[in-house]
Amino acid sequence: MTFLTKTRTLLAAAAIALTAAGGALAAGFELLDEAPEDAVIVNIDKMKYETPEVTIKAGEAVTWINNEVMPHNVHFLAGVVTEDAVRGEMLKKGESWSARFNEPGTYDYHCTPHPFMRGKVVVE
Repeated sequence: MTFLTKTRTLLAAAAIALTAAGGALAAGFELLDEAPEDAVIVNIDKMKYETPEVTIKAGEAVTWINNEVMPHNVHFLAGVVTEDAVRGEMLKKGESWSARFNEPGTYDYHCTPHPFMRGKVVVE
């Protein structure tokens, strides 16, 4: 089996596993295309997450909304929500990013270009 064939096989297996998991990155974490109406909102303003720690129940979602001109994101380091790092897209003013947390735990995050901006999601 050539390297290219092995790579294609591994990528196909990963795609099948991701599809079977309903698009979830891991059992405890799922990126959402749209913000659920009942999501906990974390506003980003004045170079900080206005609610730096939120507590939710398993299965609930959090939506981050950037309210300032400077772009920000939400970045979970490797091992926090998945084996790999999860770096949310850079949000322009008025844009949002949402995730559902299905497993109890503490999920620490920060803003990639502004690492002093830190927050955490505590899931009960």
